[in-house]
Amino acid sequence: MPEQIKSSDQFTWTYALWLLPFLGQDWLYWLAPEWDWWTIDLVVFLATLIAIGGSLCFNLVMRRWRRILSLLTAPLLLLVCLQLLATAGVTPDSVRFALTRQAYLAEIERSDPPPEQPRLRTFIWDDTFRRKTYSTLVYDESDEIALPKGAQSAAWRQRLEKSCSENKNDCINLDPGPDEFISVSKIGEHFYILDNSLPAAFP
Repeated sequence: MPEQIKSSDQFTWTYALWLLPFLGQDWLYWLAPEWDWWTIDLVVFLATLIAIGGSLCFNLVMRRWRRILSLLTAPLLLLVCLQLLATAGVTPDSVRFALTRQAYLAEIERSDPPPEQPRLRTFIWDDTFRRKTYSTLVYDESDEIALPKGAQSAAWRQRLEKSCSENKNDCINLDPGPDEFISVSKIGEHFYILDNSLPAAFP
C-alpha cells in the first residue's frame, strides 16, 4: 500500500485545467448573452472551489505532497499564460471584437448614413449585471471620447445626448457617481470600450 501511494504522488500540471471552466467564461459568455451568466459564474466558482478544496483535503490525508504542491502551483501557470497573452494584446475583449467588428460596422452603416458630423454610436458590450450596463462598446469617429474628461467639445456632448435619447439602455456617462470608476480603452479604429467599475446598481 505505501508503494502504491508513493507511485501516485507525482507532480502534474493538469490541475491548471481545473481553472479553465471558471476563467473560460470571460471568453465565451457573449456567445449566449441571453443566459443568466451571474448564476453560471456563481455555480462554476463554487464547483471549482469545492473540487480544489476536496482534492487538497484528499491528498493531505493520503500524504501526497507532490500532488498538493502541483495543486497549489499549476493554476499559476495558467494565470501566467493568460497574463502573457494580455501583454501581447490577446484578451477576451480583443478576440471578441476581432470576430464581431464587421457586424458592428455593418450596423453603423445601415442605421447611420455618413452625416456632416462625426458619428457616435454605443452598443452594450457586457451586461452581466442585468440592471446596469457596465461595459459599453463606443464607436466615435471624432475619437473625442479618449480625451480627458471635460476636454470633449460641446458638439460631441450634443451628439452624446442625442445618442442617449435614442438608445437609453446603452447610454454612456463620463461623469460617474462617487462609487464608480470610469475607464476608456481603445480596441480598434474609432472603437473604444468604456468600463464602469463598481457599478452602483447590482441585480
